[in-house]
Amino acid sequence: MKARFLLPQRLKMPGWVVFVPSVIFGVLVQHFDYEIPGFFIAVDSSVLVLGVPLENNLTNELAAVLILVSGFFIAFSKELIEDERVSQVRLESLQWSVYLNYALILVALLVVYEENFLYVMIYNLFTILLFFIVRFNFVLYLKDRLSRKPEAV
Repeated sequence: MKARFLLPQRLKMPGWVVFVPSVIFGVLVQHFDYEIPGFFIAVDSSVLVLGVPLENNLTNELAAVLILVSGFFIAFSKELIEDERVSQVRLESLQWSVYLNYALILVALLVVYEENFLYVMIYNLFTILLFFIVRFNFVLYLKDRLSRKPEAV
């Protein structure tokens, strides 16, 4: 079967190597206000706040880009054996992750307010990808494990 729109299989391992530290980095940035010193961009000098030009530290943008790109590499790289079964699991996992993501958004809309809602939306940037990666790999693991189990006579 021709796997269209998938990345080469060789990108999966670099994706994992970057993804795990990037998630830790993202947690440090989000919850512990970590910033890379001097890693900022000056906003247009015509924008002044109290007479001081604005600067934006790009640490949180870097963490988000690293998580998204490495997660994309993990999620959408071909498997060693890319057959109809893997394609079906991929499709079902993507559908499942979208359903779960929107269910969580619906709950958040009803029970989370003000600044906390902003944090929910920040995490929401990554949840579809994370849910997909977890479910896809878990289902492939289970199917592989069941297919190797010897049949009882």
